[in-house]
Amino acid sequence: MNKKLALAIAGIVLTATFSLSANAQDLKTILLKPANGWVIEWTNPDTRDSGATEAIFVDSGKDIVAKLNVIATGTYTGGLMRCERNVTIAADTVRFSGCRTPNIVLSFDPNDATYPFKSKVRSETGYMYKARVK
Repeated sequence: MNKKLALAIAGIVLTATFSLSANAQDLKTILLKPANGWVIEWTNPDTRDSGATEAIFVDSGKDIVAKLNVIATGTYTGGLMRCERNVTIAADTVRFSGCRTPNIVLSFDPNDATYPFKSKVRSETGYMYKARVK
C-alpha cells in the first residue's frame, strides 16, 4: 500500500471516529452548524401537551447562546414568545433554560440522525424534549 493511500485511510478513520465522539468541542460544533438552527419538540406524557421551539445556537465570543422562539404552544402553556439563554456544554450533554422551563438537559445520541439531542429525564415542569435540524 502506498503512503498516500495509507494516510487517506487513516484520515477517514480519524474523521469517522471524531464525528461520532461526543466531547464538548464536538457538541459545540454540531450545535452551531445548522444555519437555520434546530426545532426542539416538547411533550408532557401526563397531559399529552406538546409544542415546539425554534433554536439557533450562537457563539457570542464569550458564551454559547440559545436564541429561542416558541412557535407552537400547548394547551397548558402560555403564548408564543422569544428569549435568549446561555448554554452549558459538557461531554455529552447540552444544558440551558427555555423561555418558560429551567434546566433543560439534552443528551447527544450520535446514532440518531433525526433527533440527535433529546432529554433522558423529564424537566421540572414534566416535559420531555428532542431536537432536530430545522
